[in-house]
Amino acid sequence: MHLSENLTKIIRFLVILCHKCFNYPLYKNKVKLFGIPYLVHKKNIQIGYKTRINARVALYGQGYIIIGENVTLSYGVSVFSTGYATNNWTTNKIEKKHIDTKVVIKDNVWIGANTVILKGVTIEEGIIVGAGSVVTSDLTSPNALYAGNPAKFIKTL
Repeated sequence: MHLSENLTKIIRFLVILCHKCFNYPLYKNKVKLFGIPYLVHKKNIQIGYKTRINARVALYGQGYIIIGENVTLSYGVSVFSTGYATNNWTTNKIEKKHIDTKVVIKDNVWIGANTVILKGVTIEEGIIVGAGSVVTSDLTSPNALYAGNPAKFIKTL
């Protein structure tokens, strides 16, 4: 291994360590970081025991985000707990009114790379969400595979 590769690994380790120290209440449950997540309203984000968070994950906690135990958020996952109200778009496109709604990801869930999870969604226990999916509504069948845009039931695991 070259000196520059070793130095890069050491710097990456120190950056992640500093991030975990400054955000200890969020990561106290043996959360494993494989990169630095982008956190908005981190006081509204709860992360469960032994959850793994990969690089380029973004958590927008305006409406509260609850992540269960043993969850994996793969590279590039974005979770939004806020969004525009679209029930009266003609009026709201001027007002730009946001609606904050809780997102719940239950235990033993694996969210594939570059998946987008939108406001108000609950993902049941043991679900795998395929890479690149867009989750717009609750995923209700536990221990199942969902994928697509919007994410749909594929099969029971």
